[in-house]
Amino acid sequence: MNEGTIDARAPLWPQETKPVAGVVYVATGQRYVKEAREATAALRETNPDVPVCLVSDDPGSPAFWDELVLVRNPAFGFRDKLLMGLCPFEQFLYLDTDTTVIGDLSEVFELLRRFDFIGHQLFEGHDCPLPDVPDAFPEFNGGVLGFRRSPALGDFFARWLARYDAYYALNRAGHYHYSNASDQKSLRQTLYESGVRIAVVGPEYNFTPHHLVFACAQVRILHGRGRQNLANLQRRLNAKLGNRAYVPRLDAVIHDDMIAAELRHLWWMSSLQLIRKAGRRMTPLMLRDWLRRSTLVRRLFLRNRFTEATAADDPKWHAPPPPAP
Repeated sequence: MNEGTIDARAPLWPQETKPVAGVVYVATGQRYVKEAREATAALRETNPDVPVCLVSDDPGSPAFWDELVLVRNPAFGFRDKLLMGLCPFEQFLYLDTDTTVIGDLSEVFELLRRFDFIGHQLFEGHDCPLPDVPDAFPEFNGGVLGFRRSPALGDFFARWLARYDAYYALNRAGHYHYSNASDQKSLRQTLYESGVRIAVVGPEYNFTPHHLVFACAQVRILHGRGRQNLANLQRRLNAKLGNRAYVPRLDAVIHDDMIAAELRHLWWMSSLQLIRKAGRRMTPLMLRDWLRRSTLVRRLFLRNRFTEATAADDPKWHAPPPPAP
């Protein structure tokens, strides 16, 4: 079946790599292939000389990518992300398909000339405790990860995949925990057990506007769906550098010394939230439920514009089906 493709169930990792530094996306299924094309188009606007590799089950439009690695039997879930290790580049930055690169990435590749792994440390804590890993060892967000093919890296992806499969197998017999389906739990343990040199990048390289997030330098990578709203946010985020936070419910960039336009926007959004709070107290429940179904009301008062999918409707988070009788 599909001669020349790699079986995702037991991938053969590349033995030889190209002396290239580039970006890799993994996209299995049409929804994510489309996202990968959009992400690549944005990347090429700001980093036109960076080669792009796609790992996918879709052979369509091969000329669009600098490298295309085809796989068969994908899981159509988080497990597929680990196939980033099939990228033939010597140094590569893995990006989720819902990322948008808005700045120069040359400093990321400069880090990859010295370090084996780079990632953005999660600020909200660990998804779950790991008895053999100290709490002081951080968990990294799985949406922006950099790797260098060094001797220390070795068979990292094979070990990571084995860890992932072992945790995923725990979601059986009526037991389910989302951390066993996600890629970050197994990544954290594999990193801790490895001897790779780790570098941490700031939130500017993995800015997630669907929750409260901070920045200081120029934001380079936005991570979240709702791309139609990102152009406006990009301009506002980098209008003034320095310590600042983005508050999604208020759709506001909070700065120590806010510019006038952002201050007016904050006043308006805060007023809407005060009206919303008062309305929830004074409006009968049936009327509230009816208003919540209005697209206009939701757009006006619930202003987190960068989340289109949740764990409830994203198939990657679904528990494994029960075994056949």
